[in-house]
This record gives sequence, C-alpha cells and structure tokens, in this order.
Amino acid sequence: MVLKKYIYIGAALLLLAACGGSKETVTDSPYRRKPIVEVTEAELRADSAMIEATTQMLLGNRAEAVNRYQRLLKANATYAPAHYELGRAFLAQGWLDSALTHTRQACRLDEGNVWYQLLLARVYEARQDDKNLIATWEGIVKAHPDEVNYYYDLANAYLRTGNVMGSIEALNRVERRYGVTEEVSLQKHKLWMAIEKPDKARRELELLAEAMPNEARYNAILAETYMGEKNYAKALTYYNRILASNPDDENIHIALASCHMSMGNTRQAYAHLRQGVLNRGVDGEHRLRYLAEFMRDQRFFAAYSQACFHLADTIAAQCANEEGYRFIYGQMLAAQERYAEAADQFAAQLEHDKSQYAVWEALLVCESKMEGANDRLMEHAQAAAELFPLHLRPYLILAQGYLERGDCEKAQQSIGRGLMVSPTDPTVTELNNKIKQQCQKD
Repeated sequence: MVLKKYIYIGAALLLLAACGGSKETVTDSPYRRKPIVEVTEAELRADSAMIEATTQMLLGNRAEAVNRYQRLLKANATYAPAHYELGRAFLAQGWLDSALTHTRQACRLDEGNVWYQLLLARVYEARQDDKNLIATWEGIVKAHPDEVNYYYDLANAYLRTGNVMGSIEALNRVERRYGVTEEVSLQKHKLWMAIEKPDKARRELELLAEAMPNEARYNAILAETYMGEKNYAKALTYYNRILASNPDDENIHIALASCHMSMGNTRQAYAHLRQGVLNRGVDGEHRLRYLAEFMRDQRFFAAYSQACFHLADTIAAQCANEEGYRFIYGQMLAAQERYAEAADQFAAQLEHDKSQYAVWEALLVCESKMEGANDRLMEHAQAAAELFPLHLRPYLILAQGYLERGDCEKAQQSIGRGLMVSPTDPTVTELNNKIKQQCQKD
C-alpha cells in the first residue's frame, strides 16, 4: 500500500532540468576585456565593427552579420569575440566543422572565458564527440569549482556516453562540496537502479533520510523500497519513524497495517487499520475500500471480519451525506446476508448514477434473495435490460418472473433475448426448456 502523500521519485534517467541549464547562466559577458590602460585606435575600430555585426545578427540579418564578422577577422585574426560569434552562427546553421574551428580559436585566444568554453561544449555535443565533450566539461568544472550547475552538465555528458559511474562520480563531487541534497541523492538513486545495483541505490536514500530526519517522504521511499523487496522488518523501521512524527496521519496507519499483515501480525495490522479508517480526513469510499482489501486475506477475515463489518457501519454513519461509498458498503452488507440493507444502498447509488452495470447486478442479486421483493426485482431487471442489453442476468430474472406469473409470451421473449446474448450458457438453455414445457402444458 503506497504512501502517496509522501512518495516522490521520477521515472526518467535525466538529471534535473533546472540543474542542466547552465549554458546561459553565467553572469559575466562573453566580451569582457582584460584590464588595460589605453585603448588603441585599432581596438576601437574592431569594437565598433563588432557592434555593427552583432546588431545585424540581432535584426535577423544573419548572412550580413557573418560577412561583417569575417571582414573583421581579415583585419584582425586574433579578435576572439568575432570567432565566438561566428562559432555561434555556424552552430545554429548546422555547419559544425566551421563552428568548431572558430570556437576553438576563440578559446585559444582567451582561455579563461567561460562563455567560449560553454559554446565549445555545445559544439562537441552537436558533433557527438563525447570524448572532447567530457574533457571540455571537466575543464570548465576545474576552472569554476563553485558553479554547481557545471557539475550537473558534466554528469549529463558522462551519461551521454553510457558511463553511468562517471556520472555518479560527478554528482559525488557536488556532495563533497555541498553535502547531501535531495536533487543529487535522488538522481544517484536512479542511476544506481539503472545499472541494477539496488543496494547502492538504497544507500543513497538512507543517507538522505539521515541528513534530513524531519522529511517523512525519504523514510517513506525507503519503507516502500524494502516492502518491494519483502524485507518487512526494515520497512517497519522506517514506517515507525514516520509514525513518530505523524501519529495522526491515516496514510501511515494504513501502510503500517499492510506491513504487519505481510509479517503475519494480524493483531497489529487490525489496530493500525482501525486507526487509519476511522480518520475522517479520508472519504468514506476509500476507507471502506481499505477495509475490503484487508478482508481478502483469509487469516485476517477469520479473526477480524465481524470487527471490520462493525467498522464499516461506523464509517457509513459518518459519511451518510456522501455518495461514492454506497456501492462498497452495500457489498459488505451483502457479504453479511443483510440483503435488504444492501439493496437500499445499491438503489441509493443508482439514484445518483445509473451508468454502472455492476451496481445494477448487485441490486438484482440482493433483491432475488429477499422475501416479497418480486415486483421490485422485476422492475429493476426491466430497467437494467433496457440500459444494458448485452448482459444476461436481467433477462434470466425477467424470464423466470414472467414464467411464475404465467405470462408465457413475455417469458419466451425474455429468454429469447437471453439466448441471443449467451446461446451456449447452460442456465439459459435449462430455463428455456422449462419455459417451453410449462407453456406447452398451458
């Protein structure tokens, strides 16, 4: 039974999107100058040409911008910003060789400019050059060890190559600098699971739970993990931790009941189940369904069926103004052979929603077992047959009812429809023969 309130775990093997978007997050400009005392006339001309070219790019005149960048480089081949902008332009056009040439040149001319390095990583990614992609990100991380997003990009780069261990080690480096965090631990958990190392994956969650003892959901994840592995004793440990901080939460009591049931502790299971289902924070339908689920266990039913039926009556009284609980409560009443009460619940449910055949059939079954309910049974069977013409039971009830009334014509019509629905059903065949024999005598 899952603690939906607490559980959070993703299905994809991608690192957090918020952590992988570092390409455009640096705050300095790609055009930062090294400190200088004087600006030469040549530098001023280059800067002016750069502004004009970039303006053309911003206006959408890419071809004109590229021409201006190229003319600028003919005049000054060591002007790094122009190489950078050409690298960006060629990458956008898919001209990867040219993009690589200019981006590399920009990086050589200004080795400390992280913008140029980030663009180089994008070019290597587009070229699917995983070796140089990883090397570039390693260099970026080494040069900027306090920028956490770069570690995530490095982890993603390793993941692109299928090197899961490299990706995990990149995340470990984040933990060594910043301590245990939810984002890193949950990502590492997914990666360990991807390479089928559940013990390592579980350890990540245990460290997370130890680092954040007040976060119940981490204990819940571990408890559910151990439940899945059928290590119920360990699951119980983590469920009890949640209980200690959330003693009034119905979900933890239901989860503990399930855990104790799995361990064969029916007494403890009933105690927690009772506390969980009597909590009015959950609607009546779900509380009754919890009861019904536990009662499917034969040992539990033998020991606590009457107590559970009494709980069902209590819950029904608490939620008398609700509608959704009536079908499941009616089933529980029928299981006690309280057919008249059950029929009332099913009828009340149908007043609210007539679209579920299962409710109609449950009503017909109960009324067929009640004394003096034949007229009501026939009325409901007729309504069910009209709404659900492909179901057999209403036709059988109608055929039998008309036969008992001596109305051979309607009995034959009803069994004929039953034969159309299920021509080989022995119950239909038997009743058909009975109708023929009795009507021939009459």
